[in-house]
Amino acid sequence: MIYSVCGPLALSRLYPKKLVSWTFRNPTLQKNRLKFAHQAYKPGNLYANAGFLCLTPTAEKNFSKFAPSKFLPWCVDLEMFRPSKETSLLPKPFFFASGKTQRDYETLVKAAPMVDAEIRIIGPSHLRPSTIPSNINWINTSYDPPDKAIDYHNLRNWYNQAIAVCIPLSGDADDTCGYTNMLEGMAMAKPVLMTRSGCLHIEPEKGNFGYLINPRDPKDWSEKMNLILSNQEFTKALGENGRKIAEENFCRKTFNKNVISFLENLLS
Repeated sequence: MIYSVCGPLALSRLYPKKLVSWTFRNPTLQKNRLKFAHQAYKPGNLYANAGFLCLTPTAEKNFSKFAPSKFLPWCVDLEMFRPSKETSLLPKPFFFASGKTQRDYETLVKAAPMVDAEIRIIGPSHLRPSTIPSNINWINTSYDPPDKAIDYHNLRNWYNQAIAVCIPLSGDADDTCGYTNMLEGMAMAKPVLMTRSGCLHIEPEKGNFGYLINPRDPKDWSEKMNLILSNQEFTKALGENGRKIAEENFCRKTFNKNVISFLENLLS
């Protein structure tokens, strides 16, 4: 049995061993992609898979037509990303944003002049707007993993010192970008401000651990960020809610148990 974390492989039907793929996009939408890229999502190829682990309930519903499928939420390392009183909020609060994929940093940067706080961004140089306000602290990511722009020790400190985590996204309704970033913010007990996009089963407002922002709306970003700045006790409560949800639903132990159970059922 071969395990693929990037979705169905284009030649799955030719593998001597069965493939278990991790998926999140609706297979019927892949027809709009380049011809070579969507070969993996042709019915004959999908039926050749032994099973699918699905990052969203929607993916589970769609991929279960081709092979046994299971919705399995992502997880976060709750020990690595743990709040620390030693490096708590700084006297002058700042917002923190990071990530490379499907990020809309241009809208977040446009919101910056309307917010009386620093915004620290770790992002790719090609997504850096040409004009940067004085309250933006931009660090270019490196291209080769692991990212050398900032080490994990300082990354944790920035998460811990920030007043909230910002995840500006492109607005792709079938995407899961920002998921890991969101879980890290929750684990660090920080409110999450996230563009209203994607197909995740959990949202900051429904979970009461942050806010959703309208796509490409700098004014909405500034209003939600100013709400975070205006009431620190409420902000702290949002962060604590997120940490609790992460502990109950996104821990590694439960995640590992569910993956193993799925694979064992397939093998039996």
